[in-house]
Amino acid sequence: MTKKEESAERESLLEMIDNLVYHVNMERIWFNLLCVTSIIIAPISLFFTIFMILHPGILRLMFRFDFRLGLITMAYFIINLFVATLWFIVGSREFRFLNKWSYRFKRYFSLKEELDKELQREFEG
Repeated sequence: MTKKEESAERESLLEMIDNLVYHVNMERIWFNLLCVTSIIIAPISLFFTIFMILHPGILRLMFRFDFRLGLITMAYFIINLFVATLWFIVGSREFRFLNKWSYRFKRYFSLKEELDKELQREFEG
């Protein structure tokens, strides 16, 4: 591989990474929306499920109506508790990560702008 090809490949790789960083930053808005909805909806789901489990009449009614229906309802409540808790934890962690990402991207972008300006001044003058 010649130096020219190696340089072109390195440049292509840097451009690809740069494009990936810009794309992730643009999609950050959607990620934040997903995180916020998980932080809002997951506790509502947890509250509703705990209320249904602790309510004395609901599970008794389900088991009295049909034992299998009671088991299915209980399994649904347990799965819902697990998934909503997981959803809340993942959403809050990703929200914290994306806030750090925003800071890092702003810093990266400002440093890139400074470097571009400095290189432009150096090669023009």
